[in-house]
Amino acid sequence: MKVLICFLFLLGGLSNTILSQTLVEPNQNFQWESFSFRFPEPVVVKEESTTQKKLNVYPAKRDGFFMVVRILPWSEPVTEKNLWSQSVFQKPINPKQTEKIVLGKTFQVYEADQIRNQNALRNQVWVHMDKKPYLWIWLQWKSDRKDLTDFFESNLFLSL
Repeated sequence: MKVLICFLFLLGGLSNTILSQTLVEPNQNFQWESFSFRFPEPVVVKEESTTQKKLNVYPAKRDGFFMVVRILPWSEPVTEKNLWSQSVFQKPINPKQTEKIVLGKTFQVYEADQIRNQNALRNQVWVHMDKKPYLWIWLQWKSDRKDLTDFFESNLFLSL
């Protein structure tokens, strides 16, 4: 009986999410896994470590953007990369797809504007699947924040 109870506690511990939270100052390099990110203003970064590794980024002082970063767990890349844009964009306005190379890494970038809860929002999904670790980044910010548009569209958040 004790073995069964220990096994259940161990199984429960492995399936639960482990979270940690960090405050990151503007333009400070934040290291996560083998990647480095910078942010335009103070942010709270929440790391989630389970079988899938995930990072959530929220502004610390004012509303304006959020960012979700995931390391994709597949052993082989998915050939249909458009599925990623369809999973994020609902009724996109002027959708675009481009390819960007940042520090030698190739990203497929899907971009579109959206209206959600009466807010004009800009969305980008960055997918890097050239080699492991495969990376998926979802950025969303308010369209009226020109400073954020300049920062994210200039790829300043990636310092790989």
